[in-house]
Amino acid sequence: MPFDHINLTDLLVVTGLGSALILAILDQHNELAMSVASGLLGYLGAVKREA
Repeated sequence: MPFDHINLTDLLVVTGLGSALILAILDQHNELAMSVASGLLGYLGAVKREA
């Protein structure tokens, strides 16, 4: 199964950054949303590279 290797830390980080991104977008904080989005993409890229 593809879900056998889900790391709890990665799940928490992605969930937290994703929810922060959604809240920043809804609250119209454009600079914060861009920073959170770039951090999320960088984290996902690093996680993908490790796997």
